[in-house]
Amino acid sequence: MIDIKLIRNNKELIKKTLKNHTKEGVDSSLLDKFEKIDSEWKKNSTNLQALNTKRNEKSKEISILLKEKKNAEAEKIKKEVSTMKDEIEKLNEVCNKLEKDLKTLLFSFPNILDDKVPLGGEEKNKVIKEKKPKKMNFKPLSHKELGVKHDWIDFERGAKISGSRGYFLKGDGAKLLRVIRDLTLDLHTENGYIEMLPPTLINEQSLYGLGKIPFFVEDMYKTWDNLYLTATEEFALTAMHQNEVLSEEKLPLKYTASTTSWRYEAGSAGKDIGGILRVHYFWNTELVNFTTKNDSSKALDLMCKQVEKVLNLFSLPYRIVLLASGDTGAASSITYDFEVWVPSENKYREISSCSNCLDFQSRGLQIKYFDKKTKQNEYVHTLNGTGTSLNRLWIAIVENYQDKNGNIKFPKILQPYFLKKKSEKKVVKSKGKKAKK
Repeated sequence: MIDIKLIRNNKELIKKTLKNHTKEGVDSSLLDKFEKIDSEWKKNSTNLQALNTKRNEKSKEISILLKEKKNAEAEKIKKEVSTMKDEIEKLNEVCNKLEKDLKTLLFSFPNILDDKVPLGGEEKNKVIKEKKPKKMNFKPLSHKELGVKHDWIDFERGAKISGSRGYFLKGDGAKLLRVIRDLTLDLHTENGYIEMLPPTLINEQSLYGLGKIPFFVEDMYKTWDNLYLTATEEFALTAMHQNEVLSEEKLPLKYTASTTSWRYEAGSAGKDIGGILRVHYFWNTELVNFTTKNDSSKALDLMCKQVEKVLNLFSLPYRIVLLASGDTGAASSITYDFEVWVPSENKYREISSCSNCLDFQSRGLQIKYFDKKTKQNEYVHTLNGTGTSLNRLWIAIVENYQDKNGNIKFPKILQPYFLKKKSEKKVVKSKGKKAKK
């Protein structure tokens, strides 16, 4: 949530933000609605304050009259005060409702965009770095074809359980996801991130604070008791410190987690159904940072470098893209997407997004720190990044390391996990021959 003072005092900036920040259905008429309700609230609040002041003055007058034994005059004023009390109660109800309406509208405003963000839609996204793929002298198979070929994925039985986007990973396919999950977590913890195992259910209060309601909620699964399955670990890792004042000495706080994420994929019916690219349940390794207000820009650079370490760990081709205003999420001030090369599609696919949310989420969640310089509590800045999507990392590894026969020649970092078994079999076989002789 953005600062209400910003909306009241810098309307041109807000108009510009609403015009350009359009990815998740931002309502361009928000400012008009806000101004109308805000004007009503100010008018009624002023009247309420004046009425309270007048009532207090009359109450003092009654006290003086009673001391002077002027009971008749005191009773007359008491009736006036009683009438005022009824008016005050009604005004209180009006102001409370208007204040509630204002807060609801506040949660609907997107974050203020960074000056670096290009204006426009997806076509204005800017590639800032690229590690190009090696050319393949054969037609690459898709991860779906490779998964079936090696008996690593079972879509048929997955569909029995979960419908068209259901799947089982099995054998070395399941092992591959487990291994890359552990390797990414180890990489992040070695670089100062605290490993967490967060809840996978989250309440509406937290989602409002995060800026996911109203923008993202239609993509989330909701339970019967009004909880939601988390669409990414960022939600729980950021909301965990709501209503807290953090110690400045402990900042930056850096968390990482890897659990199953859930997303309804509303509005994507028929899109990317094949394989495990766009599915209802998937694995991520997430990164979340809490910093002081002056350190978030530097923290975003470091987070992006952390994601690059993952992609370089597996020696994958990728590119980094600065998202344009119309492609930036509502809670973000600036976002860099990391896209990995998918040979069978002959294109890059998003595998990570790193965003600086400034104080947008911390204001909604009331997460602060005591600033020694200003001698007061300030809102922390929050950042999040996918470090990385494990389903898509699985796809990228399988497709980029296939040969012309469809065999997978894993990168060096993975070879100890998948070649050891074969070498052990050879040793057992050779010992057996010697024993026969």
